[in-house]
Amino acid sequence: MNKEINGLREGYWEVYHDNGQLHYKGNYSNGKQEGYWEVYNSSGILLAKGNYSLGKVNGYWEYYWSNGQLRYKRYYII
Repeated sequence: MNKEINGLREGYWEVYHDNGQLHYKGNYSNGKQEGYWEVYNSSGILLAKGNYSLGKVNGYWEYYWSNGQLRYKRYYII
């Protein structure tokens, strides 16, 4: 977890806010975001989830209000 190879992020990563709450989690490949990701606010509430491909958002993403309710969905094409 949280490793770099030749200065590029690689594999599964978890990054935390200063208060210890999870900020985001997902995978990197050759320093670019790849696959399924989740993003949280500093209170630990899920704000967004979806997929990356070659470091760009791709496919369906869901975004949430800070109370946890679905805000909207968006489909991205790279």
